[in-house]
Amino acid sequence: VTPVAEFNSYADAFAAARVYALTSPSPRSTIPPGTSLPVYPASLGKQLTVRLFPLDITLRHNLTRGQFRSTITPLLEAGSPLATWVSAFMAHTFATLERLHPKQNGDSAELSLHDPVCVWYAITAEDGGWKPSATSPEDIRVETTGQWTRGLCVVDRRDRHPIEGDEESSSDHGLWLSARAGNRVWRMDQSPVETTFGGILMDRIFS
Repeated sequence: VTPVAEFNSYADAFAAARVYALTSPSPRSTIPPGTSLPVYPASLGKQLTVRLFPLDITLRHNLTRGQFRSTITPLLEAGSPLATWVSAFMAHTFATLERLHPKQNGDSAELSLHDPVCVWYAITAEDGGWKPSATSPEDIRVETTGQWTRGLCVVDRRDRHPIEGDEESSSDHGLWLSARAGNRVWRMDQSPVETTFGGILMDRIFS
């Protein structure tokens, strides 16, 4: 949607920021300002567990037009109503992919399966192949007011010692270095089906 924000975070950055804030030991430390919504309490009885599937992982789960065509063609020839319906919207999806992205054409056009990856995790979460990033849970916050950066997921990449305390200092605006503040988001980084997901998805739908 923008160079730095995917659709969901951009469409309602405040909602995303408030959900992420529920993962914090101190939700008030990351709740976005400038809304009429009530503030969160200083602490909650339980922190929300959020697992984030960013483009870093979903872009590695793909279905090519060639894969889709080889599966759907015999089903269309057999008169499958499901195949007819799926073929109709997937033809438009692949056409849109070609229109928006250079070097995406023909049977090699590769569609990233963003939403299906999340659904597949919900179905197979107990598979040990699913792994979060080595630095999870991470303090990931959502920019809500930037002109060009609304919806951006922000992390602190500075090499700094942590600072204990609940008060901002001149060297730590936003309490990024405080162990008592900030969000705790599990950023998923590996799956058991990265190289095979397109085929698995087609088999599951049409078998």
